[in-house]
Amino acid sequence: MLIDNADHRKYVATGLLIVLGVFLLYLLSIFFLALFGAYVFSFMFAPVYVWLKRKIGRDEVAALLTVFLILVVALAPLLTVCYVAFNQALTLQDKFDPQDFSVLFERFSPKVRASLDATVERLIQTFFTRVTEALPSVFSAVSNLVLSLFVMFFVMYYIFMNFHYVVIRSTEYLPFRQSNAIWLVRQFEHISRAILLGQILISCLQGFLGGVGFVIFGLPDAVLWGIIMAVLSLVPVVGTSLIWLPAGLYLLAHRDYYSGIGLLLWGGIVVSHIDNFVRPRLGKKLGNINPIVMLLGAFAGLQFFGIVGLVVGPFLLAFFLLLLQVYRQEYLGYPAPLGWADVLSTPPEE
Repeated sequence: MLIDNADHRKYVATGLLIVLGVFLLYLLSIFFLALFGAYVFSFMFAPVYVWLKRKIGRDEVAALLTVFLILVVALAPLLTVCYVAFNQALTLQDKFDPQDFSVLFERFSPKVRASLDATVERLIQTFFTRVTEALPSVFSAVSNLVLSLFVMFFVMYYIFMNFHYVVIRSTEYLPFRQSNAIWLVRQFEHISRAILLGQILISCLQGFLGGVGFVIFGLPDAVLWGIIMAVLSLVPVVGTSLIWLPAGLYLLAHRDYYSGIGLLLWGGIVVSHIDNFVRPRLGKKLGNINPIVMLLGAFAGLQFFGIVGLVVGPFLLAFFLLLLQVYRQEYLGYPAPLGWADVLSTPPEE
């Protein structure tokens, strides 16, 4: 052998593993969200897979049916709604008339009004020009999304097929005692459900109610604006008000007082506060993520991952805090027991 010393062989093997590992991480970085989603969704829907496996008795069929159910129940309605919203977005420019805003400046002098009208028209033209220029990148993003979804469902199938092995390996590769590693895997499942089910369900509900408000008070493209409100509801503090508040003021400016006041009341009371009614009930089953974790994670994730980061950011921050808890207890000697306070404001019911 070229390297006789056992320690030298160990260093060479370690170096080789590090170099190849970094290189593979770089190659797979484009599929980070797909692999991340596969791992998270596998833990979320593991009870469905276990139930199907118990009923059917075959791992392959149970895994395939679970993936198919996720595809049909979660993805098909989402793609349908996005298709309708995309068609509405394509016709949005034709419906948009800059003169609609001129009523807002009627009380100003003719000179000021003309200047403001020109500014608004220029801003609107710039906006739609940017949107048109962005269409090729949107189509590219859609093709990348399709590829990522294929990778995600493909990996999910094999995780379900070897679910117990994946769980065991996940605890073995964590650099902590077995009890702490098992605790971390359990909390990974709780965080997945609290963020992906709790937050997404509330966001979809707020977007749906926002779209209903647009229909009730006679505003067009309710599906499109409903989806936008669902996404914006993930943004802490302001959320859906970025859409329904300007829409209500727009109606008031056009002297449609009943619809304007109605939309503002609908948005301020129903849309914005529905989470205060639903979240405690979901929290009993799923747990509630600490608001500070959601706020910081959402803004950091948005900056790094784009719109998907509104979900991924809080998840990564929450899991980091859990890792920190275990590290403090195991390696720094803190006697405090592992708790929920840093991540989950309320734990789910066992």
